[in-house]
Amino acid sequence: MTTQASLASSPRRRTDNAHVIDTAKHVTKMKLSLAAKPVAVKRENGEVEVQYRYACGAVPVGYATSPDGSGLLYIFDGALSAFDYEKDHAVKDDGSGVRPPPPCVIAVAGGATQIDIEVDRDVKGGRGVTKISASAIKIVVKSPLTKCDAELLEFLAGCLDLKLTQMSLLKGRTQTTRTLLAKGKSPAECYEALTKSLEVENARVAKLANLGQHT
Repeated sequence: MTTQASLASSPRRRTDNAHVIDTAKHVTKMKLSLAAKPVAVKRENGEVEVQYRYACGAVPVGYATSPDGSGLLYIFDGALSAFDYEKDHAVKDDGSGVRPPPPCVIAVAGGATQIDIEVDRDVKGGRGVTKISASAIKIVVKSPLTKCDAELLEFLAGCLDLKLTQMSLLKGRTQTTRTLLAKGKSPAECYEALTKSLEVENARVAKLANLGQHT
């Protein structure tokens, strides 16, 4: 889940200490599944509240009190941790010099690393990582989005220092999303490589902007 609201400073609900996010005020995107049936919760005052619960796999994450999820979204206490690239980028996890990877770069079964990717097209620019968020690594390519998989794999092979045989690229839910399964690199190693690519791309954009100011 990604949101413009701050989870750390969000208000808490008195009944269950859940984080409260006003989706009308804060843009919020979720990749959570909605439970097939609502849950009825009896409160201490005797009232019964109907909750429409969201989960990540089999793990409950939060709920809404309206069927369409509009209005207030409640996140169970301890269900999620916040990731802010600008803040966490410089934070070391244990003094080892390794930055903590975001939730979109995780270890999966078989010793592979799963990377959720959002791909965009930039016919005039180069290829590279342009954004790192909790939900995805954004990468720009030159090819049309329907035919960019080969170019994307070629870029990722160079970025992660992997062979094509060590990677599998899966289609996402939309035309702009992909999931990479990479073998031979840990989530921390992949994140470090992707971060370096982002820094290179940011430097390239800044240089072009600087040149434009002097022409």
